[in-house]
Amino acid sequence: MKKLMILLFLALTTMAYSQTIEEAIQTTLSQFNPGDRTATMAAVNRFDLIAKKWNTDWVSHYYAAYAKTLAGATETDVAKKAQFFNEAEKSLEAAKENGAAENDEVYALLAMISSNRIGLDPEAWQKHMEVYNANLRKAKQLRKENPRIYYIEGISKFYTPEAYGGGKKNALIYFEKAEEYFKNESKNDIRKPYWGQEHNEAMLKDCSE
Repeated sequence: MKKLMILLFLALTTMAYSQTIEEAIQTTLSQFNPGDRTATMAAVNRFDLIAKKWNTDWVSHYYAAYAKTLAGATETDVAKKAQFFNEAEKSLEAAKENGAAENDEVYALLAMISSNRIGLDPEAWQKHMEVYNANLRKAKQLRKENPRIYYIEGISKFYTPEAYGGGKKNALIYFEKAEEYFKNESKNDIRKPYWGQEHNEAMLKDCSE
């Protein structure tokens, strides 16, 4: 708790001295560590603060959703997982309302949330799969070169039983395609999200072994 309070204090300090939204987001991204639960929660709170300060800019809501999605994916408590995903979807709706209604990154992240919901609520897997597929189709229509689309598809295939078309061999194809698009992606503009490459490389290696 003490560590979280310190991190939140640092977040407020960062907000106070950040001149632009890009600086605030970039600083928070550089400190974001999904493997550290305390750091993850601090990042969720930081991005929420950024979204409140720059409420009419889609990118602030997008990164708030991104942090909440990863927080939900790594959460072990089922009720808390669902809450994170609900909040992430709300943030993405806010992103749509503020200029990202036709942004491929929004739909790719929505697909990622739907994919996570399949494991959370297996009895309703068909409903979540339909939403997942619809969001992926929309993302591809908007920009098929987005590497996160194929990275997310690879993750979904990886955790799907082989009997249903999943498994490492089937997932590998998507991770390889994502890798090609990641190579062409710039990491100099937070308005053009570039997350996912490191984990894609790890999954690619796992599926190749």
